[in-house]
Amino acid sequence: MQRLWNTRRKEILVGAACLFVFLAVVIHFMTKPEQGSTAAQSDIGTMRIKEVLAAHPSYARLLELQAEERSLALLEKQAASAPEITAPQTDAAPFDDSVWQKNAQTVISTRVAIEREQKHLAEVYRKETEDDYEARRKAIDDEYLNAILNLNLKIDNQRAMHGLRVTEEELAAERAVWEDQLAALKHERGMRQMQLYQAWQAEIAARVAARIEPEKAAWERQANAAIEAQKDEAARLRSTVEQRNQEAMERALQEQEARKGAAERSIRLAALHSEVTALEEAIWRDVRSRAAKLAILHQFSLVLAAPEERALLQLPGARLFSARQYTPLISVGATDVTAEMVQEMQSIEVPAH
Repeated sequence: MQRLWNTRRKEILVGAACLFVFLAVVIHFMTKPEQGSTAAQSDIGTMRIKEVLAAHPSYARLLELQAEERSLALLEKQAASAPEITAPQTDAAPFDDSVWQKNAQTVISTRVAIEREQKHLAEVYRKETEDDYEARRKAIDDEYLNAILNLNLKIDNQRAMHGLRVTEEELAAERAVWEDQLAALKHERGMRQMQLYQAWQAEIAARVAARIEPEKAAWERQANAAIEAQKDEAARLRSTVEQRNQEAMERALQEQEARKGAAERSIRLAALHSEVTALEEAIWRDVRSRAAKLAILHQFSLVLAAPEERALLQLPGARLFSARQYTPLISVGATDVTAEMVQEMQSIEVPAH
């Protein structure tokens, strides 16, 4: 054996190496799985759900409805958080500080000052002319003094003047004549004195008027201007109040229209929500039915959507304003049936809206 090893060492090593390679190949083919049989035996199918959904004939309509639903929901949310508008309170200052009230004190005080000045001037002119008036009055008295005195003397001394020769009837008749004459003289004197007094007062009034009339005219112009200003201010205030009332009415109408629009949006939003929900259920029902069809055809025990939608987004209230998020699905031996599912979706006939 030692001799054989020494003489055939090279051939022995080559043969051993060949035997090792042969055994390795045999072991490899014995342990390697047959790919065709594995693929044929796979009972899991997968589909890319975004492509499948997009192929459904109602999917575009669903996207439109969802967009409108999100828009209406956003408008309703903004309307619910809109600040409350309160009507402005009437400011009493314009009425309290009207032009008439601002000028009334000036007008009234000016009138009082004019009347005070008028009385003062009348008193001054009366004192200045009183002596002259008294002198003229005394002159009139003097004109009638002697005649009245003589008649009084005759009446008082009638019996002494006639003695017993005249009867009482004659005396009475004569006395009546003298008394009539006396009364006529006194009346005439009184009338002349009254005329003198009236003339004196008229002269005082004329002199006062000559001084005071310009001031009165200026006061009247001021008062008329204040009255006109008061009318203008009242008209302006009335216009302001009417405008404010009109604006309040317009705001009330706008709020009424807004409430009406909000109610209509709420009704439309509820209808959209029902329509979107029904359409989503119809699409998913079609997806499930077509997937079941392919599962029977390919003898799948399970058909998975890849990627898988996260369950959290299926909670109520998360759909409107949340982007769809999917979890990747990793599979080595599953069969991809996306193309077949797309064809199935495209073959669905949807009634026209």
